[in-house]
Amino acid sequence: MRVHVPGRGESERGSVLLMVLVLSVVMAGLLAGAVSTAVLQSKSVQHSTNSLEAQGLAEGATDIAQKELIETVANFQPPPTSGALKIGNHRVDWTANPIGPTAVRFDVDGIRMTAQPYDISSTVEIDTGTANVTRVIDLTLTPVFQYMIFFDDDLEILPGPDMIIEGRVHANGDVYIGSGGTLTVDTDYFKTTGEILRRRKDDGSTTGGTVLMKEYQTTTLQALDPGADSSSPGWTQNALTTWGGSVQTGDHEVRKVAAPELHTLQPGGFYDNAAGLRIVDGQAYNNFGTPVLLPVGTITEKKMFDGREGKSVTVTEVNVALLNASGAFPTNGLIYARRTDASAAQPNGIRLTNGAELAAPLTLVSENPVYVKGDFNTVNKKGASVIADAVNLLSNAWNDSKSAGSLPVASDTTYNLAMVTGNVRTPDGGGAYSGGFENLPRFHENWSGRTATIRGSFVNLYESSMATAPWRYGGDVYTAPARDWRFDQDLLDPGLLPPFTPSAVYVRRVLWDDNKPVSFKIADNRITLLPNVPTYDPWNYDATFMTKVMLDPNTK
Repeated sequence: MRVHVPGRGESERGSVLLMVLVLSVVMAGLLAGAVSTAVLQSKSVQHSTNSLEAQGLAEGATDIAQKELIETVANFQPPPTSGALKIGNHRVDWTANPIGPTAVRFDVDGIRMTAQPYDISSTVEIDTGTANVTRVIDLTLTPVFQYMIFFDDDLEILPGPDMIIEGRVHANGDVYIGSGGTLTVDTDYFKTTGEILRRRKDDGSTTGGTVLMKEYQTTTLQALDPGADSSSPGWTQNALTTWGGSVQTGDHEVRKVAAPELHTLQPGGFYDNAAGLRIVDGQAYNNFGTPVLLPVGTITEKKMFDGREGKSVTVTEVNVALLNASGAFPTNGLIYARRTDASAAQPNGIRLTNGAELAAPLTLVSENPVYVKGDFNTVNKKGASVIADAVNLLSNAWNDSKSAGSLPVASDTTYNLAMVTGNVRTPDGGGAYSGGFENLPRFHENWSGRTATIRGSFVNLYESSMATAPWRYGGDVYTAPARDWRFDQDLLDPGLLPPFTPSAVYVRRVLWDDNKPVSFKIADNRITLLPNVPTYDPWNYDATFMTKVMLDPNTK
């Protein structure tokens, strides 16, 4: 038997073949590992992408929930408890549940607000990614009639005769102030987010007269002189030293006060739909849209000359005394009235007359100009307001005899009402004067030597869209009354506010978590997160207070 012994060449070829086989196995293993790693990395990337997308959708849903809460409550509607939205191919659900009691709190300036805490949550799953966002927020309401003067823009105060201002004054803009005589600002709250300037906005000239402003919690009045306003060096400290905090500007970090959003003056809007009595072109309807038969003379049509607009206008006149006795006075206290023939070219409107006594609290809303004729709400005073394109005041002596070129003489008249009204603003950079706060309610008579007494609140949130003629003085327009205008202290009592008083509605975030549902308990108006998370008092925190709570201590 012959035995074959491999030669050297064959042995080397075998070794090479073995090494190739080994390397092939190793490479195959490495390749398999790389593929496996790539797959895992791909899955990880996809998981992260899904998680981020889910997180964004959940956060967006809670933002939508907050918006829904604000809008419904601002329109006096029940807030929703749940909702859903479609984003791309995903349906995203959210819940909003009230937790604990509604609390009343006052800020450092005594502004009253109510806060209802809510738990808002949204959970989103996208394939392998899951996100939960939970927020605890305060839904806060602040009735706007707590201010004597509230302007959601620049405020000009430049009365000719002496005048006294009592009650809080706030502007979300600059204040231009002066007087033809002495202006006394007798309040602990005179604040603006911008500047307080002793000059005019329309032409930049220095304002005259004497401006006296109250020192905080005293009866002492200190002058605000030209050259010592907020444009002067050292204003921030000088103002604090002089008035002790009563007078503040943006330099003192005064923040914008949220204003009610009244996008509902138009037909089909909230006020129109909610009104207990609707009056359209002289016809009255109940809140079901059924015509209401009223006594003869309750609603009539009249013509009058408006000197500021420079034209005759047609008004639907509502005799309040006859309405009181008709049995059709709105049970919810809200009247919505309009004329379909009103426009900026022909600003026809609504007129209230014989309103010395109201059957019940009343708010009249109109997209048109409104004229209030004679003593209003002076007998057994009740909560009353007018919300309109422009608010015009006619005295007890008004008889529709005014015509172009004439100016009838007014008589002393008293109005007890709060108002939300438009104006024709002074353009930024100068131009026609708006008429200022002193002409926010518009006059149409010779008031020289006569007194217009107003107890209420003066709110300007928008520019007039129908009664758009610029302010003018003298001639056949008007001459100024003695202005006995004061804040109505009854407006500080929620039970005495006019029906459907507008409120600024906004959200304060108290606590939130973006990782897992928040567990908490409520006791003694305090929210305590569980477990082992600090306690927060939602009724005693600064407006800027914001904290993010991570329940997992290892989460960074």
